[in-house]
Amino acid sequence: MARPLQKLKNDLIYLFVRTALVIIPSLPAQLAGFFGRSFGAFFFLAIRGERRRTLESIRTAFSETLSEKQRVELGRQVWTRLGQNLFETIQWRQWSPERITAQVVRADGWVHLQKALDKGKGVLLVSGHLGQWELMANYISSRVPVSAVAQNLYDPRLDSIMTDFREKKLRVSMIKRGVALRGIMEALKENRVVIALVDQDTGKDGVFVPFFGKQAWTQSGVARIALKTGAALVPAFVIRGKDGCFEFHAEKEIIGQETGDRDKDILEGVRRYTEVVEKYVQSYPEQWMWMHPRWKTRPEDEK
Repeated sequence: MARPLQKLKNDLIYLFVRTALVIIPSLPAQLAGFFGRSFGAFFFLAIRGERRRTLESIRTAFSETLSEKQRVELGRQVWTRLGQNLFETIQWRQWSPERITAQVVRADGWVHLQKALDKGKGVLLVSGHLGQWELMANYISSRVPVSAVAQNLYDPRLDSIMTDFREKKLRVSMIKRGVALRGIMEALKENRVVIALVDQDTGKDGVFVPFFGKQAWTQSGVARIALKTGAALVPAFVIRGKDGCFEFHAEKEIIGQETGDRDKDILEGVRRYTEVVEKYVQSYPEQWMWMHPRWKTRPEDEK
């Protein structure tokens, strides 16, 4: 019985998405932003499970620094921003790639990315579900060749829509998980930038490192590949500034150490790029996806 109900749910979601793809691009940008923020705020209030997961994660990170009232307000802001991002991204489907790129009005640290590319071994750009990561891919691809690692969506129809948008409008060559290693290695040989979002607990290929003071299972694949290939690890983000405009930020390359202990070197690489992600989330907490169960996997000694 569950399978027909799940199919009905998926069909309704797909119908909603197809309708949104027709209506939202026809709206003026400011109105689309307003509706997007309203949609996100409504979702936060109406969907109890998502609200609970969001507030649990915020409580884990800020239990000693934010009151309950402040945590709820932060949760509302998170969903408001997420709704705005969603509606903006849908509007961008009808824009030219150049017009999308122009949404980034300030850039800081591009020299770090270019310096890493000049080594000729490719760049593993580590980022997170923070700010507008789709816009970040577009902004970088306006200057240099870009590939990105992505999980297949649960519905092939939605996956096709998203992949088409990323490849045609963001100008990004997609590498799907499952065949990711081969795709990443080929992209690095071509001296491309390979974007990987490394801030979620995927349950695979990871190590425990601190994140907001609590051990978090964190993807280690890019650190392993960097150690093996000599590709540069560079953290970068596109965030929404205080004035509402988008900003690109790239940090200095994370120089890996080679002590002879491979596992230790991988752990140190993961720890260092997770530290950078945390710094940005601390600075822009309303722009991160707190609904993700970041601390789901626990060390054996805690079980």
